[in-house]
Amino acid sequence: MLQEFYDRINLENDLSQLAKIICQKYNLGKFLSEDIILVGYEDFNFILTTNKGKYCVKIFNKERTYKDVKSYIDRIKLANTLEINTPKIYESNNNVLCEIKLDDVKFILCVFEYIEGKSFYDLNEIPNEKEIKNIILQMAQIHNSKLDSDFIYDKWTITNFIKEYKEKRKYLDRKYIKTFESLLKRLNNVKLDNLPTSFVHGDIISSNVMKDLNGKLWIIDFAVSNYLPRIVDLAVTSCNLCLNPDDKAKTIKSTKMILDEYQKYNKLTNYELECFPLFYDLANAMGILQISYLISLGETSDENTFWLTESERGLNFSTPDFWEKIIY
Repeated sequence: MLQEFYDRINLENDLSQLAKIICQKYNLGKFLSEDIILVGYEDFNFILTTNKGKYCVKIFNKERTYKDVKSYIDRIKLANTLEINTPKIYESNNNVLCEIKLDDVKFILCVFEYIEGKSFYDLNEIPNEKEIKNIILQMAQIHNSKLDSDFIYDKWTITNFIKEYKEKRKYLDRKYIKTFESLLKRLNNVKLDNLPTSFVHGDIISSNVMKDLNGKLWIIDFAVSNYLPRIVDLAVTSCNLCLNPDDKAKTIKSTKMILDEYQKYNKLTNYELECFPLFYDLANAMGILQISYLISLGETSDENTFWLTESERGLNFSTPDFWEKIIY
């Protein structure tokens, strides 16, 4: 499994060699240890421990272009200007990006503040009512920010379902096809221009919400933030952080709470509420689609299994009686 992560950045040597150079570049102190973060897609992340403390290092995937990396950094800088809890990014020689060449391999990376705690994914917990309200408060603050950023294409984003489905439907189990074809027709009838847009995080899920040792919640990873319909965030967050796979009634209660809580800060339009069940279904469908594709490539990690199971259960929960208790 570790080889999959090493392959993302063409790492062939001991990670500690690279970590020691990072310590020097960012003046982080004397190197003590490194621990790879075995959760997440695309990039290579690890915890760097020095005599000064701990830091989170992100080494960008070898497939990322300079434009991709710059776009990511721009989003992180924007996130650091918001009045929300998100890790700060460090500088090396007045630049947050650092390039290191080691044994003819170039590594492009950045370093973040380390949050002493765990994500809800790692905790295997569903946020309680107070925590959900805090997450939605931070989401609303993101949506109400006046930030400017270039558009970035993300294959997991709900609004890209039509393109992604056409390209990857061949990797789906046949049992999904009827449901996915129905979602395709429904999305084709949506007037996306009628949905209010804002700067959205795009991926506020259990692996991107950290809970520190004091119970404070942190929103991390703005890699796919964009100007999109704001219900994208609500749908993605609802279908994961509100899902109690063993209790449909609790899932209904939490999902309704998210919408009600959000409307304390931003009133949802009738059309947003009308489209929300579809976006919820699409968020789950995207999970099934993209994980099915990864599995076809031989990637059978515990994380893939988790997201596939979550997405299937969420889609199964989504019935007329489910939504009449939430919206209608």
